Amino acid sequence: MILMDELLELAHAIQPFTICGEGNVSCRDGEALLIKASGTNLDGLGYDDLVRCGMNGKPHEGEEKKPSMEVSFHAWILKTFPQINFVAHTHPTHTNKILCSERIFSFAKRRLFPDQIVRNGARSCVVPYATPGKPLRDAIKESIFQFMTDEKYFPKLILLQNHGIITAGTSAKNCIASTLMCEKSAEIYSGARAMGSINYLTKEQIAEVDTSPDEKYRREI
Repeated sequence: MILMDELLELAHAIQPFTICGEGNVSCRDGEALLIKASGTNLDGLGYDDLVRCGMNGKPHEGEEKKPSMEVSFHAWILKTFPQINFVAHTHPTHTNKILCSERIFSFAKRRLFPDQIVRNGARSCVVPYATPGKPLRDAIKESIFQFMTDEKYFPKLILLQNHGIITAGTSAKNCIASTLMCEKSAEIYSGARAMGSINYLTKEQIAEVDTSPDEKYRREI
């Protein structure tokens, strides 16, 4: 029940970034996973709106509701990366403005302020547009593996081109913080562009924050 409560807390916290049944959340539950049922809304999500599935994405026997159509990428992340316990997927408006433009790549690769680095890493993972369902799962899989080959760590923020974002972490709190920081960063990015050219942090400044012992501690609490 505590696990369900934490998953519902995550759903309710990120619901402002979804409408009309958009978005989904999941968590590890032993050798299984719990995920939002298809056709339900994050804001009113309750215990009866969670579906228990195997790590293959198929609902357990006796489950009356269907899992989210995007259960396949949730299952793949939770099965492949044992350090990940929670996964959240949303469509934040300010972020999606960027994801639906050519600016997605500079937003992913550059950084504007220290807290953005602390919460969401020195870079973000970009996933090229793919149809929701198994095609999206396969695109996510390829993009994450490429990111980890280049950066040597699991991405703290995954940007889905023309779609939305994924955050994943050890706790629901991690997912909430990364989602909120992404949308804050998108608002600042768009505002800075409207005022003229953007003053990005340099690679050296980013590295200094990213490797700071104080920031490492703050990142983990």
